Amino acid sequence: MGDSEWAIKNQAREHTFMCDTIKSDGQETGPNPVEYLTGAVNSCVTMSAGMVIKSHQLAIKNFHLTTSATTKDLGHSQSIVTKMHLQVAMDTDLSKEEQQSFVDHVLAVSTVYQTVAKAVAMTVTIAE
Repeated sequence: MGDSEWAIKNQAREHTFMCDTIKSDGQETGPNPVEYLTGAVNSCVTMSAGMVIKSHQLAIKNFHLTTSATTKDLGHSQSIVTKMHLQVAMDTDLSKEEQQSFVDHVLAVSTVYQTVAKAVAMTVTIAE
């Protein structure tokens, strides 16, 4: 912990990143833990998508996710993430069925998605 009450400094290998909560004065030093969780899911799914696109030479560009998480207050300053919704968007000429097959494959090989999905209800939709 740093000088700021809830500013947490993390280190992974040579990378340092901050985690924080939104303070009443609006000052913060980084994303909160739930935002890091959604970011980890997004990063792993997107990295997996890139690998599948490259290995299968798929005509997909601009793959991206918009993710939201729902938390439940358990009282006594405790809460849990109860569900996450991922909306997938991409530029492609693939049919809806081919897009769904691609997304299903990506989710199956995404380590972080598969891990989180064991504990959190996940829904995934493909943007129109």
